[in-house]
Amino acid sequence: MDIEVRRAYVRLRLERAEEDLAAAYDDVANGHARAAANRAYYAVFHSASAALVWLDVERVRHSGIQSSFGEILVKPGKIEAEFGAIFGRSRKLREAQDYDLDAEKLTLDTAAQAVVDAGRFVDRVKQYLASAGATDDA
Repeated sequence: MDIEVRRAYVRLRLERAEEDLAAAYDDVANGHARAAANRAYYAVFHSASAALVWLDVERVRHSGIQSSFGEILVKPGKIEAEFGAIFGRSRKLREAQDYDLDAEKLTLDTAAQAVVDAGRFVDRVKQYLASAGATDDA
């Protein structure tokens, strides 16, 4: 994929991540814990996808994005391990709340922490992408 096409894709994924993160904060403010957890996960997912496409790695499945993020960015130390853990927790939380009808009711405090963590994740990925030359932010 051409570098300018990758930059455009990175921009679009980061815009989605920021939009999802803003929605997650709104959901917490309005007392919607499940929706907040969902949007927080997608903020993580879209920003991780942006980082991977910058490295010319394309994956379709959520599990592929998560494992590739770990193998290509976390394991070699390009991004700290805590962010790989945030990805895992946010995905697990979202899947439990979206698909498991027997899952324990999500508290607003837990959802709020997931949103804060997602915000940290998005910020860290944006920092990585700026340092890698993928965005105009420096």
